[in-house]
Amino acid sequence: MNRFYAAVFLLVFAVAVQAQEKLSLAQAIQKGLQNNFNVQIGKLNAEIAANNNTWGQAGLYPTINLIGGMPNSIVQRKPANPFAVAGRNISDNINGQLDVQFTLFDGFFVRLTKKQLETLEEQSDGNARFIMENTVQAIILAYYQSLIQQEQLKVLIKNKSFSKERYDYVKLRKDLGSAITFDVLQEQNNYLTDSASVLQQELTLKNTVRNFNLVLNENINKAWEFTDLLPIEKEEYRYENLRNKMISSNTNLKNQFISQELFKNAVRLAESNYAPTLTLNTGVNGSLDRLNANFRTATGNTVENFVGYVNRDLTQPVYNNVNETALTPLTQTGNSYGAYANFALRFTLFNGGQIKRAVENAKLQERVAQLNTDQLKLSLENDLLASFDLYNLRRQLVQITQVRLQAAELNLSLANERYKNGALSAIDLRIVQDSYQRAALENFLAIYNNIATRVDLVRLTGGLLDNTQ
Repeated sequence: MNRFYAAVFLLVFAVAVQAQEKLSLAQAIQKGLQNNFNVQIGKLNAEIAANNNTWGQAGLYPTINLIGGMPNSIVQRKPANPFAVAGRNISDNINGQLDVQFTLFDGFFVRLTKKQLETLEEQSDGNARFIMENTVQAIILAYYQSLIQQEQLKVLIKNKSFSKERYDYVKLRKDLGSAITFDVLQEQNNYLTDSASVLQQELTLKNTVRNFNLVLNENINKAWEFTDLLPIEKEEYRYENLRNKMISSNTNLKNQFISQELFKNAVRLAESNYAPTLTLNTGVNGSLDRLNANFRTATGNTVENFVGYVNRDLTQPVYNNVNETALTPLTQTGNSYGAYANFALRFTLFNGGQIKRAVENAKLQERVAQLNTDQLKLSLENDLLASFDLYNLRRQLVQITQVRLQAAELNLSLANERYKNGALSAIDLRIVQDSYQRAALENFLAIYNNIATRVDLVRLTGGLLDNTQ
């Protein structure tokens, strides 16, 4: 039966290991840059800015409108004008117009707007790069955090196995009569304590991997086999070199410079309102007209109308023959067409000082942007110096913890031999065991902190994406 359970356990373990996908840090970064939501949003915003960066958006090209209409009306007329058509008039019209509007001069507003659009596109690219840097940093830290948790789990499992071995050894001694129940219970308590630590660390590892999957935008329950090893950062830096590189390459600072350029260009745009604007409006128009009404038409008959008498002689009447007419419903059609070209010059002489205030406010905003840039530069220098000092400190701490770990491992091995020889008590051996466990965990923590500080240094100097591409 025990063999059966062992075989099932090995089969399940083999399937679980096979289901894990191998993943290096470079592959994780590639996945994250492809799948991360914030990165995708940043790229889409950059595409929007690129689509807007055209001369048409800036207003260089003319506006062409094709305008059409079909007004219809039915009117019942009893006009006072004798020349108007009385009765019911049904009017149908189709008219069209092709209208073209040019801006011939506007104080270089179009050119300045195009420059503004180019700067906005550059700013969107910088924002996307900043998001990508933050994402890459989060991926690197989450990847190594998962590795650290794995290594810490191995330490706790090793410590648990050591306690289990000692627990079995004490039970055997009790069976042989050389140990008492107190010794067995003490070792059992140590073993159970170490078992609980392993269970808690397993949960911590699961949560860490889930957070890692969240950064990658992968299935949060997906398991990985991390193929990279924990690096020991030993590279030495010079602060002046890091500072010069930060000023020239830091993404956040470069974005601030771009923002400052936007405000500088906004001053020129505000000043362009002082210049006159000359526009040309040209086009063609035409219409087709149709009118259905009762028009008076000749019937072909003549009617003799009495006019009067010759010299008032009643025996000599005068008559006039006229053509007879009648109201007949008819439909008349017509058309019209033409062209036009109009120039318009607009020059603002006075508008309550609005242009002047707009220029002054734009200059003040430019000054604010300059102050923000200086403040950001000073803040980044402070962060860089703090990270530089912290990196050098943590690099030394890694060396110290590694020496401590080697000493703790040797001390644990010697203490175990002395315990088996009866020269060391169980309590003292437990103290040595706990000391080894703390030394191992502190060593991994020091390695991770050193990695995190180096990643922060690289990010501050603008090289994080360069090192990962």
